[in-house]
Amino acid sequence: MTENPEKDKIDELLELTRENNRILRSMHRRMIWSQIFTFVYWLIILGVAGASFYFFQPYINKYMNTYQTIMHSIDQLDKQSKSLPSNIQGVLDKVR
Repeated sequence: MTENPEKDKIDELLELTRENNRILRSMHRRMIWSQIFTFVYWLIILGVAGASFYFFQPYINKYMNTYQTIMHSIDQLDKQSKSLPSNIQGVLDKVR
């Protein structure tokens, strides 16, 4: 048996404290790297979204113009269809 059991306990405590410190530093390092990779991950996702919008913008504008033209034509047809019954009535009056 050793002559000084208190010294053994202090040495054991020191060893456990050093091991704990190594583990905590490792956890902190991993947390920092995780935050960096998460930031890069979102940066890539947002970059791809922005680049795809820039790439597809001419096609989107083309289809939007086509859609607006179709809607304008439908509005014109609607206006003409409202005046159609009065025109049909006038034609029927002329035929009689």
